[in-house]
Amino acid sequence: MESFRGRFTNKIDAKGRVSVPAKFRAVTMAQGLNGVICFPPLNPGAFIEGCGPAFSDIVDQMLDRLDPFSPERQSLAAVLIGESAELTFDADGRVILPETLRNLAGIKDEATFVGMGQRFQIWEPKAYEEYYAKALEEAQKHRELLRAPGAVTPGASGSGMGGAR
Repeated sequence: MESFRGRFTNKIDAKGRVSVPAKFRAVTMAQGLNGVICFPPLNPGAFIEGCGPAFSDIVDQMLDRLDPFSPERQSLAAVLIGESAELTFDADGRVILPETLRNLAGIKDEATFVGMGQRFQIWEPKAYEEYYAKALEEAQKHRELLRAPGAVTPGASGSGMGGAR
């Protein structure tokens, strides 16, 4: 399955229109949507979350596991569904970013799209640069968390028996 990858910065016009990167458009169109879905973030940070219908379905599935009347589900649904916007591409591959989401992220004249695999984020460019500097530092601390599929941890027995015989 295609995924959202890369970083792209595009200008926003006076009407709030911004060109969605062609690579990102291809992902959502392959998933059957001529647009993107955007919503506020749950993680700290001033950015907009974005995705296609595949990740939106995952969010719905996660919410469906919760009691439909629980306060936790209601607060999560209010943010992830109630404040989401399905934005349709125009003939030039642009969408109109809702003013409420732009204000939340501090986005004015330019938007930086950052691929995150199944989803993407939209940042004010300078805010993303600041975030990225910290993220790079943190990622270097956590590189041991990444393992190739099937990789064996050094010193571990390949027998699956913990070395016991």
